Amino acid sequence: MGTAAIQVALRVGAVPIATTRGEGKRKRLLELGAAHVVATDTEDLVEEVRRITGGAGADLAFDAIGGPGFARLGDALRTGGTAVLYGWLDPRPVELSRNWPLTTHTYANGALARTAEGRRRAAGFIGSGLRDGSLAPVIAETFEGLERIADAHRLMESNAHLGKIVVRL
Repeated sequence: MGTAAIQVALRVGAVPIATTRGEGKRKRLLELGAAHVVATDTEDLVEEVRRITGGAGADLAFDAIGGPGFARLGDALRTGGTAVLYGWLDPRPVELSRNWPLTTHTYANGALARTAEGRRRAAGFIGSGLRDGSLAPVIAETFEGLERIADAHRLMESNAHLGKIVVRL
């Protein structure tokens, strides 16, 4: 989702700030269009976002992880910013600070697809992005054959990839 989020941010004119734990993915994230990358194992997320935004903070945070790190994303937002949590890979509780953003959303495709208008708008945005090339799947690695499924799973578990893992049967 991170690579798609960078593409969507660029498509709507936003300045994408990507996060990653270590330095290993920084170069590739920049190549994929991130304007800035914060390595959270060695850099303070809030401090870096404030520096990048001239002290204002980010307008929007998009998070697939959840857990305690979600609170740090909120601290990096401007007053009135929006935090979107679309995944809960870290099930630990979240303790929110007093300057938490005013708007928090959880995301599920079902809410978007609930109405004909929502489906039409989503299909239009995605379809036009695929046609003009601003939205394009990023493939991390392709594995040929079912006998490579264990290799694909090991790559997924390593979290060393950027993009989707494809297994061709």
